[in-house]
Amino acid sequence: MSESTVTNHALSPEAEMLELVEQTSAACKAMVAHCADQHAAELADYFYNGMLQYPQASLFLDHAIVHDRLHSSMQRWLRELFGHPHTDMAKLAAHQLHVGAVHARIQLPLHLVTRGARLLKQRFKQRVPDYCTDNATHLEALGYISQMMDLALELMSSSYLRNTEREVRSDEAYRLFSMGQNMAVERERQRYALLEWSQEALFTLHRPMRPVMLPRLSNAEFGLWFTHKAAVVFEGSPEIQFIQESMINIDTMLLPQLQSLSPQDLKSNELIAELQSLLEGIKFQLSTLFERQLEVENGRDALTRLLNRRFLPSVMSREIHMAQTQGHSFAALLLDIDHFKVVNDVHGHEAGDMVLQQAAAIIVNAVRNGDFVFRYGGEEVVVMLVEVNAEVAQRIAENIRKQFEANEFLIGQGRSVRATISIGLAMHDGHPDHQYLIRRADQAMYEAKSSGRNRICIAK
Repeated sequence: MSESTVTNHALSPEAEMLELVEQTSAACKAMVAHCADQHAAELADYFYNGMLQYPQASLFLDHAIVHDRLHSSMQRWLRELFGHPHTDMAKLAAHQLHVGAVHARIQLPLHLVTRGARLLKQRFKQRVPDYCTDNATHLEALGYISQMMDLALELMSSSYLRNTEREVRSDEAYRLFSMGQNMAVERERQRYALLEWSQEALFTLHRPMRPVMLPRLSNAEFGLWFTHKAAVVFEGSPEIQFIQESMINIDTMLLPQLQSLSPQDLKSNELIAELQSLLEGIKFQLSTLFERQLEVENGRDALTRLLNRRFLPSVMSREIHMAQTQGHSFAALLLDIDHFKVVNDVHGHEAGDMVLQQAAAIIVNAVRNGDFVFRYGGEEVVVMLVEVNAEVAQRIAENIRKQFEANEFLIGQGRSVRATISIGLAMHDGHPDHQYLIRRADQAMYEAKSSGRNRICIAK
C-alpha cells in the first residue's frame, strides 16, 4: 500500500484506522512496529526539543514532571499506535480521544499539537529506510506512518474541540453566575475594602516612623478581589481598564513618591490630592460596574451557598494562566469533615445538613475576599487561595482547622456536636493541568485522614 491509497472518506476516523491496519501488509506493520520500538526514546527527545523552540510551548512543557511523563508517555504512545499486532482497535481510538481531552483541559493550543505531530512524523520517516528491504515496503511504510498519525491527530482534534466547547460553555456559565451575585452587598463590601486601604495608607504616611514600604493597593483585600474575581465578573467592561490603570499608577508612581516625603511635606503636597482623586475615580467606576449588572442568584450549591464545582475548571485554568504569565503563586486546599457519616447516622441527615452549612460559613469567613470556595461533593470542600506562598497557605489552613476544632455545631433542639476537619494542601508547582493539582491535594487530604485526622498534610 502506498501513500496515495484511496480511503473511504465517509468512514469515521476510528473505522478508517481499522481499515488502514487491515489493508497494510503484515510485513510492513511488523517492520514499522520494530522501528518505533527501537527509536521511541530518540523520537520523544526530538519531539520535546523541537516543541520547546516555540516560546508558547514552554508554558505547557517546561516542567520537570511534564518532561518526565511526556517522554515516557510519548514512547508508550508510539509503541501503542504502531504496535503489531493490534489487539484492541477500539481501545487505541479511545486513547487518542483521551489525549485530545487532556490537551483541551490544559488549554494547549491546537496549532502546537499539529506542529508536534508534523515534527514527529518527519523524524520517524527518516528512520524507516534503515529497516526496509525493498522500495515497495519503504513506500508502503511511509504511507502507513503518515496516515496512522493523521488519523490519530484527527481523533485528538475532534475530542479537543468537543472538550474546548464544553470549557467555553462552563467559562461563560461562571461569568454569568458571577454577575448574578448580590451586587448591592458586594458593592458595599468592596467600597469598604477600598476605604479601609486608603485610610491605612494615609495613616501610615503621616506616622513619624514609617515601614520600609507602604501597603500596595494590588495586594490589599480590594486589589486581590479585583484581580481575581472582578476581571471575570465584569469582563469586557470599559471601567475595568480605568481601575487597572489607576491601581498601577497608585502602586508604581504615587506611593513611591509619597514614601520619600516627610509627614510635614505631605500637608500641602499635590500628590495627596492626586491619590484621593484616583481613589474617588476607582470608587465611581466600581459603582458603575455593579449597577450595570443584574441581580440573579444561580450557580451556587443549594445547601451551602458555596460555588458549584462545575466552575472549578474555569477558575483554576484562569489562575494557572495567571501563574504562567504573571508569576502569581496559588494553592489548593481539599477539606473533608472527619467522621461526617457518624453525624448523619446518629443524628440524621437534617443535622448533617446543618453541620455542612455552618462548616461552609466557617471556611468562607476564614479566607480572603479574593479566594474561591467550592463545594466539591458530599462533605468535601475545595478552597483556592490566590497569590499565596506555602507559609501563608499553611497559616490559613491551620486557622480553618483550629476554628473547626473549637466550634460547636448546632443541630437543632438545643443539641450540638463537635467536628474536626482534615486538610490536604497543594501549592501550584507549574503543572499546566488543574486536575493534577486537585489530585495532589486529594492525596495529601487522604494522608491527613490516614495519619489521625484533624490535621493538615502538604502535598509532596
